[in-house]
Amino acid sequence: MDDMLEDKRRSKGEATRMALLEAALVLFGERGFEGTSTRDIAGLAGCNQGLISFHFGGKEGLYDAARTVIFENLGSIVRPMTRRLEEALAAETDAAALCGMLQTEITAILTAFIRKQHHQSWFLLLRRSLHVGDEKTRELHSALFLPLLDVIGRILAKADPAGEDSALKAFLLVDMAFSILRDYPMFSAISPARDAEADARELAGMLFRGILAR
Repeated sequence: MDDMLEDKRRSKGEATRMALLEAALVLFGERGFEGTSTRDIAGLAGCNQGLISFHFGGKEGLYDAARTVIFENLGSIVRPMTRRLEEALAAETDAAALCGMLQTEITAILTAFIRKQHHQSWFLLLRRSLHVGDEKTRELHSALFLPLLDVIGRILAKADPAGEDSALKAFLLVDMAFSILRDYPMFSAISPARDAEADARELAGMLFRGILAR
């Protein structure tokens, strides 16, 4: 009986922790750290305000935990994508096939996140974090984004050796893809009944046509 009660307490505690994290992701993304109060987070989560200190040690701990959720999840997507693109380059895949592979990768990411519109808060908070540029986001940029930008830049340079700066094109492609994910829910709110997969394919196609056009 004691074990069952302990399991229930753990389950309830984990549910509370997750509710606080989800509320923090939304509010920190929308309002930033300074503009968000622990009272607002607790209210959105439907929890007692004191549980923020219990689970996270305070507002700063919750903010750090919320960003860790984003960074770890992005890492699970960006690192494998970067590795696949690096392997294709190393295999001396032709430029057309490399660009097709890159477009497929971008389309898959757009599709996955557009289907989960609540993840808009991830990209709002990510953007805010990158603007702040603290140690945690500098580490994220160095470990995740720079390798991705580098491999995309080399693919674009191979596709158009005489074209404009491929590093800038790579930056534009990644920045616009994240901007789409951040802002798509606003579009879908005024234009409901969208097909996420069809929109992702069309949006990725628009990005590539614009970036590869000379």
